[in-house]
Amino acid sequence: MLMMIGRRLLLGASVVLAVGNAHATPIDDCNQSADAALQIEGCTRLLRLDPFGPNAALAYGLRGEAYKDKGDLDRAIVDFNSAITIDPESFNIYVNRGIAHRENGELDLALADFNKAIEINGQFAEPFINRCVVYEDRGQYDLAIADCASAITLSPNEAVAYNDRGVAYDKKGNLDNALADYTAAIKIDPNSRDAYANRAVLYDHKGDRERAIADYRAALARNPKPEDAHDIEDALKRLGATP
Repeated sequence: MLMMIGRRLLLGASVVLAVGNAHATPIDDCNQSADAALQIEGCTRLLRLDPFGPNAALAYGLRGEAYKDKGDLDRAIVDFNSAITIDPESFNIYVNRGIAHRENGELDLALADFNKAIEINGQFAEPFINRCVVYEDRGQYDLAIADCASAITLSPNEAVAYNDRGVAYDKKGNLDNALADYTAAIKIDPNSRDAYANRAVLYDHKGDRERAIADYRAALARNPKPEDAHDIEDALKRLGATP
């Protein structure tokens, strides 16, 4: 449901390392995201060689994303802080730092970052979607619904915005609206395992066994996290169905 926004380093930087691996420059290593350890190493080399150059803020930001991908949220936040010190109007970094704060359980700090991102540029859906999730975490469901609605207005094909608004409706007890939003998310993105899983739980609670089983199976077929897969398998067994 949280969306990371990535930016690429400027291609015109002049720092070049003579190394024998597939990536000839620290920019190449810092710029890729397939290998988090290599990305951290590349961004670190780039910052050592050119700590005040035009790529410094982006290098800190990309290294922060890599640390976040590795689950090292504290280091990620330190790097995002450094990036913002260099570029205090960086929309992307505020969004990414907000996501890290939220995953670290720091909801007030996350909310402040998403507010700042919206202040910088309120024409993108991502900070509204992420702020929607923070409001859900805080139990402020009306505010969550309003933010996800804003995201949908800005980007009508954002399946995650429909899913997250559905969660807010669901928690508020408005099951008809929740069902409509989960279904809309699946229509936009047929691979949305979160929407299938959420709709399955809703059908399950409503006593619609056949539809619940179908959606649980659809969610399971879309490679959920191991802990989620275990819960789905348990739900199917409880309903007397095989995965």
